[in-house]
Amino acid sequence: MLLAVITFNASFAGRTIYVDDDAVGANDGSSWVDAYKYLQDALIDAGSVDKPVEVRVAQGIYRPDRSASEPNGTGDRTATFQLINGVTLKGGYAGPTDADPNARDIEKYETILSGDLAGNDIDIKGLTSLRNVPTWSENSYHVVTGSETDSSTVIDGFIITSGRPC
Repeated sequence: MLLAVITFNASFAGRTIYVDDDAVGANDGSSWVDAYKYLQDALIDAGSVDKPVEVRVAQGIYRPDRSASEPNGTGDRTATFQLINGVTLKGGYAGPTDADPNARDIEKYETILSGDLAGNDIDIKGLTSLRNVPTWSENSYHVVTGSETDSSTVIDGFIITSGRPC
């Protein structure tokens, strides 16, 4: 696995949106209780409001083809988490199941962005070619995309894994 910590600009003063894959509230991102269940929904929201925006993501696994309208995923291998100018994505939060939902520890509260759309990847060791692993055939081509972003874009505290090898 790859632990990604990419930081372009650490300053923040603006709206906060919450994401928790176990959320059961209003699913509007306004608090930990009412967090979005899917990161894609939070990114759509963040892209449509004044910046800066901070998106706090609780521990869990998030796939780029999932949203409230497609909770089981679309299977679209071109689906990606597109980074947005003026938006800070921060993983590693405990979330509402903890006494302090804002507790942040990227090792204790692993927040995973996974391109394994079917959730069926197996760990393969010792292969000379990764192109023909059958359980990887449906994986996203690009789990996260940062094209067209500037220094106001931040992603921090995520494990990014299971993109489709070449």
